[in-house]
Parts: sequence; structure tokens; C-alpha cells
Amino acid sequence: MPTISFVRMGSCNFSKSKLLNEILSLSQQHHDFFIHRDMESGNVPREIADGLVEISWYFPSGTENSDLFPKPVAVANLRGDIESHWLQFSFLTEISSAVFIVTESISEREYALLSSLQGSATKYYFMVNNQAVTSKETLGFLNKLAPVLKLNNSCVLQKGSATNEAAYVKVLQSAIAAIMKSSPKRVSIEAMAETARQLGIQVDEDNKKCQHASEYAKEITVHIKDVAKYKREKLRLQGEPWKNLAEVEKELCRMRNQGDIPLEKYKSQLKKKLLELRVQQNTHDLTDSLSKFITGLGRLPPEEKHYFLKWMKFDLDHIARENISKLRAQYKEKCKNSKDDPKMFPEHDKLISASSLGVEHFMRELGQFYEAECSIVQEGKIAESQRQFVHLPGIAADLMLEGFPLELIDGDVSNIPLQWVTDVLTQLHAKLGGRSRMLVLTVLGVQSTGKSTLLNTMFGLQFAVSSGRCTRGAFMSLIKVAENFQQDLGCDFILVIDTEGLKAPELAKLEDSYEHDNELATLVIGLSDITIVNLAMENATEMKDILQIVVHAFLRMEEIGQKANCQFVHQNVSDVSAHEQNMRDRKHLLEQMDEMTKAAARMEKKGREMTFSDIMDYDLEKHNWYIPALWHGVPPMAPVNMGYSEKVYELKKYLFEFLKGCSQNRSPKDIPQFLEWVRSLWNAVKHENFIFSFRNSLVAEAYNQLSVKYAEWEWGFRKMMHLWVSEKETFIQNQPPDKLDTSVLTKLKNEAQNKLRQEAKKILDHLKQYFESGATNLHLIEKYKEDFRRSANGLRNELESYSFSKLKEAIEIRKGRHKTDAA
Repeated sequence: MPTISFVRMGSCNFSKSKLLNEILSLSQQHHDFFIHRDMESGNVPREIADGLVEISWYFPSGTENSDLFPKPVAVANLRGDIESHWLQFSFLTEISSAVFIVTESISEREYALLSSLQGSATKYYFMVNNQAVTSKETLGFLNKLAPVLKLNNSCVLQKGSATNEAAYVKVLQSAIAAIMKSSPKRVSIEAMAETARQLGIQVDEDNKKCQHASEYAKEITVHIKDVAKYKREKLRLQGEPWKNLAEVEKELCRMRNQGDIPLEKYKSQLKKKLLELRVQQNTHDLTDSLSKFITGLGRLPPEEKHYFLKWMKFDLDHIARENISKLRAQYKEKCKNSKDDPKMFPEHDKLISASSLGVEHFMRELGQFYEAECSIVQEGKIAESQRQFVHLPGIAADLMLEGFPLELIDGDVSNIPLQWVTDVLTQLHAKLGGRSRMLVLTVLGVQSTGKSTLLNTMFGLQFAVSSGRCTRGAFMSLIKVAENFQQDLGCDFILVIDTEGLKAPELAKLEDSYEHDNELATLVIGLSDITIVNLAMENATEMKDILQIVVHAFLRMEEIGQKANCQFVHQNVSDVSAHEQNMRDRKHLLEQMDEMTKAAARMEKKGREMTFSDIMDYDLEKHNWYIPALWHGVPPMAPVNMGYSEKVYELKKYLFEFLKGCSQNRSPKDIPQFLEWVRSLWNAVKHENFIFSFRNSLVAEAYNQLSVKYAEWEWGFRKMMHLWVSEKETFIQNQPPDKLDTSVLTKLKNEAQNKLRQEAKKILDHLKQYFESGATNLHLIEKYKEDFRRSANGLRNELESYSFSKLKEAIEIRKGRHKTDAA
């Protein structure tokens, strides 16, 4: 992008940095990009800032009315006088599209220095006050410089003593906009580094360790062009094989598709299939890129390893971004051309979903190689001594100690690589010398409500954040508790679990999206000591359904012996009185949760009345937080709102006070206990046949009540038709065979149809009356009304077919018997 530089020559009676802040800020959205002398502490003596060049960027939002410039632009600011810092100035003249020189006067010496820039392709502007322009000496030098630096009248921007500052800012903004329209020179940061080297300026990236790590990462990422194709061909153990494994594993627990196969035989078939899939995974060899990745993690010195991971992240993000941009552009094109085959849209959707690629995908692949090998060893297919991947959990444990998040739940297939997670955490426990007591904190919420940002702000973590790249599954990050604080909290570490957004639009079409969300929510709440339920605005409705399912699952899983503390965080709430104003809403939410808990308890046939707080530790007054928006204004050029950080800090402070209070009556789990908990909870979730096809237990209860009623009506209909058919069969047996011609069958069929019509109408009338009866929560199952209507019509067709065939059969038997008797 173009770079515009601002420099000072000689002394100046106004602040260049302050003026720059005005140029880059919208009129109603001021932001201090650069520190200036009129700011708090801005006038302290300079110790190291002289000669420093700062850079900031302007990005348009795409709104013509509010955007200052139509395209992105970089703005560089040199602190100090160019005469004292000619090297930095020379660098700026090489890399800038235009240089604005702020001055009050030009002397002979300064004229000589500026003349040396002759032949430069950069455009120069002079920002001068009226006094400078009226000075004969300065005016003379400006005229002399005009042919040397190719100056015209628009290149001298005067600021008179009477000039309004806002008007002058507008003049400067217009000058920058004009530069951007004139196809200016564009220099990338990488190319700037080359210029710096030529001028003898040291470049940090030339550090040998950084360079070596960069080259190493490039060897892996240089071959990646099409992300989805790369994942299919080079990361072969995840995707379909891992998805099939996850499905078989859950089927082994739930037995949904058993059919008529005997239980033991079906189990045996599934176990065999599971082993076949693992053997199939194990037949694959490590690809070159994975071998390099393992070497990078295992053999590079610590500093180089950190550089390597950073370079991998940069490169992969860059590739994935380019891929997704192209795919989105193609998708947009297809939407415009709506004649395209509608089947292409789901395919394109899948491609966009498959085009995210990060270091976690490489780690996931290592986990699958490790798990496949473990399964084969357990089955005795290969000897313990032949194992290749036994060292991988140790590598992953080191990464966790260094703050790298580890995937706990793979969101793409909704499964936990249990053996891998167990062995990584066991290694971690060993590396910590057995001192691994930890408290678990989880954040849960609907997609794009700022969960990862909240955790990153609160704990200084590095969970991936952006509206384009959402977290999939759940990642855990380990935070070491300072030694002087361990006694208070009663733990050595805090394990923070960041989860993917629930109710994701891309999953909404899938039949099992409720299942996916409910499994994830049940698991992470079950694992945590504190669950932060993150909500957009004051409204908690979208999370209510999820929480209801979680409560329902906890009621079923009797082995859940702990109550997670529940904190509701309402984001983007700017009203200072939000806490008081929303008391009614919170009360209403709790009433709904209590009602739902009672409904779930009734369905689970629990003997006692239960409330939400029996299952989750929740206080209406203390456990609700209202946090203002992160951005102060309209992104991308919006400063971060200080109120956001302050409120997050208040929440963090409360959480630590709360944990201190808990430490007396709750002993934190260490890693082996946590793993035992993960195993038993995951096992329970796999066996748990949640009421998944419903949003929540209130819907399920209402549906069940209607199903019971419908079953009675259906049985009445079947019974009536069976009796009628029996009666007519007796009638046929008593008729002389010669009278049983086709007219009798037609007459009986007509009679049957009338009977069927009457009985089917009775069911539909019952259904109508039931929906008008005012029974509890009927409005929740209004959408299922049509299903029951269809069932009634289907039943009528089934019984019609049954009746006709029985009548025909009875007539044929009577005629056949008559012929036999005659013979």
C-alpha cells in the first residue's frame, strides 16, 4: 500500500504528531495514534525517541460518507529533526509515496541538504506557516527547490495564524487523497527491509535464529496452494477417516442402528470396524511436511521453536485468508447468477469451511497418528518396540507449558481424541513433578459474541480471534499461577477452555447441529469449576435452550457430582444502569430455567422438585456482568474502549475472590483426577441419548404429552378397523360363493373408505381440539402439528391397504373352499 511520511525540518510551533492524529481520525471519533506533546506525559524529556520512526495504518470501512481515504494507506512519523536524523529521512524518501516536510523556515544549509534529493521519484510537500512564506529567504529557497523536487503550487500547504485547524486538516486530507488517486509508488514491508539493509540499518528479522525458523516453516508452507486439497492429500488421518471413527465410537455406545442384529454380534461388528479404520489410518506414512513439522517442534532450540511456530501461524493464516477470499468471491458470483445448480452451494459451503488451516490441524494430525498406533499396539498387531510416535505427547506437553493451546474437542467431528489428550496431559503432569492442581474455567456462548477476545483480555492468552476464523471445538490453555498466589487459590494452574460458538449458521442446516452443540456444552460445563456464559447484549434467550439441554443431561448423568459456578457475561451493553434495569429480565430467565429444570426432572422421574440452582451454582444478583462494546466507534479505525478492559478486570477480580472463597471447601483436581473426570464425562456423553431433536426439555415434554395422546387415538383407529374387518370377514364366510362377485368387493371397499374417512377425521378433530385446549407449552410444538396430520393421513392409507387386501383375501378363500368341497 502507499506510505505517506511526515517529517520535521528545524523547529516548529505546532505538534506534527497531534496534527497527524487529527488527519487520521474521523471528526467525531478522535484517536491518538501518535504520542504528542499536549498529551498527558507527552512533554517528558526524550531519552530514546529521537530518530524513531513510527508507523500507523488507515483502513477504510467501505462507507463513502465516513471514510477519509478510499484505500488503505500507511502513515510514517519521524520524531526529531531530519538534519540530525538524515539516515532515517533517507530511508523514508526511498520507501514513501510522498513525504510531507513541516518547517517554519529554510536556511542555506537546509536548502543544500534538500537539493541532494534531486531525481527522487518520491513526491514532496512543504507544510509551512504564513510567516515562512512571507520570509524572502524561505520563499527564494522554495522557488529554487521547485524544479529540483518537481514542486508545484499544490505542494506548498500554508497554515496562516487565522487558519482554522479543522480546515487545515481538511486541506491535508485532500492532498493525501489526491496522492492516492495518482497511482502512487507502493512498497511492501519486506521490500522496505531490503532498502534498510542497503542503507546500513539493522533489521531484526536478519537474526540467524529467526531466519532459520522462517526458512524451516517455508519448507512446509510453500507447497500449500489449495487448502482443502492440501488437507485431503497431506493431512489424511483427519477429515473423513476421523469422522467415521467418531461415528462408530458413538454408535458403539448408543446402538441407534442395531435393527434386528443381536446385541453382541452388532457390538462385535462395530469393534471390528473401529479397528479396521485405525489400521487404515496406521497404513499411511508421515508426509514430508509432517516429518518436518515434528522435527521443528522436537529438535529446534526453544527460541527457534517459538519463531518457527510464529512463522507457521503467519504463513498458514496468509494462505487460508487468500483461499477464503477467493472462495467467497466465487460464492458471491454464484449467488448473483442464481441459475447455477442449487446443489453447488452446499459444495461451496463445505469448501469454505474446509479452507481454514492452522497449526492446530498439524497437531490434530499428529494426535491421530499417535492414537492409531496406540490402537494397533493394544490389539497386538505391532510390538511396543516398533512404535514410532511414542515421543509425540512429550512434544505437545512442552508446547502446553509454553502457553500453546491444545485441542481438547475436535469441532469438525465433535469428538475427543481421548488417548492423545490423556497421554499429553500425563506427560505434562510428569514434567511438572506431580504438582498440577488446577482450576478449570470455561467460556461458552453463541458464535461471534467475543468469547476468545474476553479470555485473551482477561488472561493475556493467544486464542485465535477474528470474525472470519472462528474457533472450532474446544481448546485448552494452561496458565501458571504465581507462587505467592498459589496458597490463596489452592492451585498451581488455571486451565482455560475456549469453545467454538454454539448455534453456528454453517451448522444450522445439519440434522445433528443440536447434538453437536449439546455434546459440547455438556462436556465443557461438566469439566469446569467456573463457566462463563457469554451473551450478546442483555438477551439470554439464545443460550437458554443450550443450558436447558445441559441441565437435562446432568440430571441423567448421575455420576456428575459437582456443581459448576455459572457467570453470565452480557457483552456490548453500554447503559450504565444495565444491571438495575435488567433485574426483571434476569428474574424472568431464572424462572424459565427453574420451570425447565422441573420439567426435565419430571421426565427423568426424579422424586423431588428441583430448581436450576440445584444443578448449577448461580446467584441472580452477583453472577451477571454487563460489559460495554470492545470498540469505541466504528471499526476498523476504532480505538479500543477502555471501559471494556475495566469491566473485564472487575470480572477477573471477582472470579479470583470467588476462587479464594471456594478453595477452603473444594480441593482442585490435579491432572490424573482431571483426566479421570474427562474419561467418565466423555463416556457418559457418548452413551447419552440426549433429547437431541428438540431445542430443549420444555419442547420435548410438550411433544411427549402429545405423542401419548396421539398413540391413544391411533390405537382407537386401528382397533376400530380391525373389528370392522373381522366383522366383514365373518359376513363373507356366511355368503353363498356364487353371490361373491366383483360388485360385493366394490361395495365393501366403498364402505371401508367411508369408515376410514370418519375415523381419520376423528383423529384430526382430536388434534385440533388438543391444540385449542390450552395445555402447557403447546405453542412450542406448533411446528410439529403438520407432522401429526401427516401421520394420521399415512395411518389411513396403511389401514386402507390392509382392509382391502383382507377383504379380497377373505373372498378368494371362500370361493376356493367352495370349489374344494364340490370336488
